[in-house]
Amino acid sequence: MINIIGLGPGEFNYLTKLGEKLIYSSDVLIGGKRNLESIKDFKGEKIVLSTNLKEILDYLKTNLHKNISVIASGDPSIYGIGKYLSNNISHENLNIVSGISSLQYIFSKIFVDMNDVYITSSHGKVPDFDYILNHKKVCMVTDNKIGPHEICKEIINRNLNKIVVVGENLSYQNEKITIGKAEDILSINNFDMNVVVILDEQ
Repeated sequence: MINIIGLGPGEFNYLTKLGEKLIYSSDVLIGGKRNLESIKDFKGEKIVLSTNLKEILDYLKTNLHKNISVIASGDPSIYGIGKYLSNNISHENLNIVSGISSLQYIFSKIFVDMNDVYITSSHGKVPDFDYILNHKKVCMVTDNKIGPHEICKEIINRNLNKIVVVGENLSYQNEKITIGKAEDILSINNFDMNVVVILDEQ
């Protein structure tokens, strides 16, 4: 069986009990370097997730007899590896265990409900900001090309009144959440790994 397990936003305490049970009963654990390092005292084999997902897919298909867990940050079904593997592996051999996403986490920290939120990502694509910024409530998973500064420039270019929330290193000890108007966010030089929430001013 292939388990795809969401670890939560980062800190190990946010891993679900079911996810933890499946991880420690696995023969093989596959994941990013930092994610693998967060799993202590694992007795089986650890494989660092390659950027070449086809390599991992080929490995999984030839090792279906093993109990393998693929671990991912957040929820693997929200801009994670869940979509790729579920599109390429028979569902009878697959089990997806949702984790708490960084999106859920940041909304809980700013005390805003997630009703009617538009969820999107800037990973590997140019977002349609006309469409995105037409929503009253947006949560965007960012990358190193389109992050808080680029988002705020798009808001300013459209003369929109928005509140921007930038959550960095969520759930870790160096977590930082910054809230302000687009102009405020632009005045900050650098942001670490982050998620951005865009809200209409109330």
